[in-house]
Amino acid sequence: MICIGPAVILSCFLLAEAKSKPQELDMPVAWTSLVAWPIASPQPVLCTDDKIHLVYELLVMNVSSSAMTLDRLEMLDAYKDDAGTSTKSADTIVARLQGADLEATIRAFPTGSTRSVGPFQLTRTFLDVKFAKDASLPKTLRHRFQVTFAPATGTPPLTSATMVSGRTDVTNAPAVVIGPPLEGPRWVDAVGCCYPPSAHRTATMPINGKFVAFERFAIDFAQLNPENKLYTGPREKLSSYAYVGARVLAVADGTVVNLQDGRPEETPPNFPQGYDLLQLLGNFVIVDIGHGHFAFYAHFQPNTLKVHKGDKVRRGQVLALLGNSGNSDAPHLHFGIEDGPLPYASNGVPFVLSSFRTTGAVTNSFDDIAAGAAAQIGTARTGPHQNELPLENEVLTFPKQ
Repeated sequence: MICIGPAVILSCFLLAEAKSKPQELDMPVAWTSLVAWPIASPQPVLCTDDKIHLVYELLVMNVSSSAMTLDRLEMLDAYKDDAGTSTKSADTIVARLQGADLEATIRAFPTGSTRSVGPFQLTRTFLDVKFAKDASLPKTLRHRFQVTFAPATGTPPLTSATMVSGRTDVTNAPAVVIGPPLEGPRWVDAVGCCYPPSAHRTATMPINGKFVAFERFAIDFAQLNPENKLYTGPREKLSSYAYVGARVLAVADGTVVNLQDGRPEETPPNFPQGYDLLQLLGNFVIVDIGHGHFAFYAHFQPNTLKVHKGDKVRRGQVLALLGNSGNSDAPHLHFGIEDGPLPYASNGVPFVLSSFRTTGAVTNSFDDIAAGAAAQIGTARTGPHQNELPLENEVLTFPKQ
């Protein structure tokens, strides 16, 4: 682990904050022992629960020599107009987390979920603030932390403090509308959005000198068979998975800007060892679909790519066949929309699928399903959906192309 002095981190962050927004003359000047900042501004997306979600992360640093416990976190609507006048909703609480609910959003470095942050240490919170479909959304969010400090040595009394940090504007751009990347029934959103945070959401990586949430809205799609199982036969044989070789489709018109082919298939249920970052992606395609959006597809079968770099593609066109290459312990399609053409170095942005149907949501552990159990499917949120983002564990039917 490479360590950077906390004073350097803090001074760099405060410098960036000073440049990003004007200072107000009546603003008090005070030392704060907690500093928080977002990886990227949240952008609203309508999900299948008929709610608008603001999905984002905060990096939270304890800038003190005491151990810090996060007791409560309140998300505040903190918008001020161009004249600096507070709106009627300014500083109203739009969401609150504490106790176990707050702990569920936290992923410490390098791993673990805990509300305790050591002296001069950094942790991460993965937030999902929900609003009614017709609600007026905040233009700016701030975050009020209630914390407890315990001295590193000795047993003096604990001290409590309330601090506000982590200001971020809310992006008002709508989520990009795309077509389905697959076709047919029983596709499970096996690893997806939004809460509790999935393996995709928590994959914040230090790339090119900054933290990036490349997989923020990414989905792993795997298909159940008619018995609601992933496979029939030996788990380690790819031939046991009927959906291996499924056609993967372009979700929009665009241009192929990046790809990789020739990586071997992996053997379930083991993840590969010793791969570099690019090898972990397996066989992949990235398509520039315009307006700063890039569709990313990964884990194809080797030598099944139907496109080349620079090719123009049309929505619904076959790009490649679903496989199990790269960092994969079972066949699936990894799919997401990014804000740039470089794997890992781009941030994931929200998207909505133009048309699909849900037949319920998986209620038992996906680890059990991966081990051979049948999926138990509840009836939540069944029916047709348009221009919405599926939620994790939902079972989807896509139209035939």
